[in-house]
Amino acid sequence: MTEDNQHNADEQQTPMQPQPQPLPGQVFVRPGIDDRPDYEKTLTEEAKAALKRLAVQQNPRVPEASNERPEVQQTLINTESGSPLTAFAHLDAAVPNLESSFLDLRDPMTAPDGTTPTKPQVHRLTAGFALGALLFTAPMAALNSVLIPQTISRLSGTDRVTDLALLSVVGTLLTFLMNAWISVGSDHSYCPLGRRTPWIIAGTVLTATSVAILSACDFMPLVIVFWLFTLIGHAMVSMPLAAAFGERVPDKFRDRADAWRGVGQAFGQVLGIIAAVSLTWAADDSGWDGTTRFAMMVFALCLVVAGVATLLVLPFEGSSSYLPRESVKKGDYFSQYRPPKGAPKFFIAFAARMFAIAATSGIAIYQWYLAQDGLGDVSQVAMFGLSGAAAVMSVMAVAAFVGSLLAALLLGRIARAFKDSRIPAIAACLLFVVAVVLPLTPIDNAMAVALYALFAGFAYVVYDGVSQGLNLATLPDVRSVGRSLAAFSLANTFGSLIGAVVCAIAIAVTGEYLLIFAVAAGCMAVAGVLTLLLK
Repeated sequence: MTEDNQHNADEQQTPMQPQPQPLPGQVFVRPGIDDRPDYEKTLTEEAKAALKRLAVQQNPRVPEASNERPEVQQTLINTESGSPLTAFAHLDAAVPNLESSFLDLRDPMTAPDGTTPTKPQVHRLTAGFALGALLFTAPMAALNSVLIPQTISRLSGTDRVTDLALLSVVGTLLTFLMNAWISVGSDHSYCPLGRRTPWIIAGTVLTATSVAILSACDFMPLVIVFWLFTLIGHAMVSMPLAAAFGERVPDKFRDRADAWRGVGQAFGQVLGIIAAVSLTWAADDSGWDGTTRFAMMVFALCLVVAGVATLLVLPFEGSSSYLPRESVKKGDYFSQYRPPKGAPKFFIAFAARMFAIAATSGIAIYQWYLAQDGLGDVSQVAMFGLSGAAAVMSVMAVAAFVGSLLAALLLGRIARAFKDSRIPAIAACLLFVVAVVLPLTPIDNAMAVALYALFAGFAYVVYDGVSQGLNLATLPDVRSVGRSLAAFSLANTFGSLIGAVVCAIAIAVTGEYLLIFAVAAGCMAVAGVLTLLLK
């Protein structure tokens, strides 16, 4: 057989292999791409198993719970009863976060949720959280400080202090329970809109609707019910916003974003109080009804605007539908509030903050009644075209903001000037005691409460900022700072309860609203003594 015949015979015996074809519209076959073998067909089962063992499995990481993130818990502490301007000071003693990109080789422009926002998106994140803090804080400050006390005064008459105290206590307890539930619920939300956005939308709708209905209520039980719904809706907004801030803002820009958010919240408190008294100050005793109703409707609309504006300014949150599902365990709701073990100084720091919160919350709750009936004749006081109790409220709000802002600007220098952080903390407690004693002196009452607000605002920011490092030093394990701070936030709840109840008892027994300053002085003195033990 010739060589040619042999070659033809081999071709007839060997089956023809399909030749790779170029892509449609192309002429050439791309080497290594178009002629690459199909491994599913060419490899044996043993070879496939070996490759699977060597391959890296890219499973989506389950995001950690928000109650375990230190920056989330610190945000909640500052939002609930702390000083929002503390973040503006940029203290060196920051909350330790072992997942920070500054502790390893990760890109600090990558946020904890895995996204890397562009420069315009970073500006939108900063502006969105600052705007959200301002727009949501203003209506709630107006309701808490002015409109709810006016409504209770209209419906309760002589029992207004007792009823307001009862409403404050129930509201504080409900907010605590809702924060525990919402933190777990939003962590386990799997939705195309993300984990936090659905809660913010639902919370905005519930809050605005409840305030609108509240404006039409003339029956005290209904006022209580819809005010509690308002607090539930606000918790549905504030908790997811705090968690979203901790997840979406990159480490490189977090200090700046946190500072602007604090400024927005502090300015929102002033703006809300001034707007509330501006809408209601001109009415006489028989006209409080109509003006308070109208003001509530205005702020209900403001809440809708707040939710829409915040979500439009913030970059859209990524979908959470792809995340691995995790079932909610029974202990997830309140396990975060367990205090750390082997940390006796933790309870001292806890008690110190609790009494400091009690000193400020008691005055804040009954501030409108104090301005209206506790300072005597204040008709000569005028500010922003307002007079009387409305002007007193405006003066106190502006003075407190100015004092807080001044303290935030100087807080870094004050903290660095002392090696022992207890010294400026105790000095701030003493300054606060001096400030709350001023209204009890023969000084003109309107001037005295203005000076109180200025000095107390300064002192509380200094105390809140400096004591942060002292509180962190009491925690035994830096790896569980998030959960420890969650337990520490209970001081806000207990402090608010103490302030509301003790001040209500003092007013009910004596009939003197000025005695709430004496209660505040005693509480802050106790906080100073306990701070002295934190060494």
